[in-house]
Amino acid sequence: MIAASERLAVDVADAQALKARATSGDPDALRSAARQFESMLIAQMLKTMRETRFNEEDDPLTGGESMKLYRELLDQQWAARLSGGRGLGFAEMMTKAMESRGGAVAGVSPPATPAATPAAGAQPAPALPLAASAVSRPAAVAMPAVATAPVAADQSGRKQQFIETMRPHAEVAATATGLPARFILAHAALESGWGEREIRDSSGGASHNLFGIKAGRNWDGATVQTLTTEYRQGLPMKMTQSFRAYDDYSAGFTDYANLLKSRHGASLQADADAFANGLAAGGYATDPAYAGKLKAVIASVAMAGV
Repeated sequence: MIAASERLAVDVADAQALKARATSGDPDALRSAARQFESMLIAQMLKTMRETRFNEEDDPLTGGESMKLYRELLDQQWAARLSGGRGLGFAEMMTKAMESRGGAVAGVSPPATPAATPAAGAQPAPALPLAASAVSRPAAVAMPAVATAPVAADQSGRKQQFIETMRPHAEVAATATGLPARFILAHAALESGWGEREIRDSSGGASHNLFGIKAGRNWDGATVQTLTTEYRQGLPMKMTQSFRAYDDYSAGFTDYANLLKSRHGASLQADADAFANGLAAGGYATDPAYAGKLKAVIASVAMAGV
């Protein structure tokens, strides 16, 4: 026999049986309904956290529909376990609220009692706040909307600050290459995660390398060793690489402009598609989706008015 803890967290048959028992006002059924609602609430919280993204990288090893389904099932199991025992306390409060109102649950009123005529002038009991089905509608939780608004505003402000800080350097590089400044800003934003993933040395010092330019055999300047993602046969691999380091961002943008003119001349076009496709075809990065990602960031920078 399969133990309860080993069954799927979402069991349609159990939910139907629970709803049937709840019509009788059974206290145990009320507690079970409250626990199931708390489990669904936790599952919604976990789903919201899963959907939070801090960068724009797509990893084939951790992405895809199969992995997404696995994570959702895993979250449901975690939610069921977390709501077990004392849980978060929501189930106990809901149980007491339902019991104080005669056990109404899932939109079903409890059986009427013979001597239930109210005294003259008495006010009817207020409706249970949990008006929607506690079993079938967990998505009515408003917490995700409250939590995501400040995050979105913070990300927008961070991107705008990056653009304003790096714009003077980008304009100098644009003059040297003939490219629009927004192309250069977008490329720096993609490679550095809008400055959040700038390559740093072992002590946390900035390399001022926003374009992910590697230090080849002909580079005789300062270098920084860091872990990066490279694609081999379309699959991502983590490996340590050596990157160039500069004294300041001005030097970094100047070296970037020189690199484009010497090695990626085909990308020096004032067309977003040609620029992105030219860099990808020229081997600037090994990510097979690199051109598409760069075009998306260029559009984002353009929306900022650059």
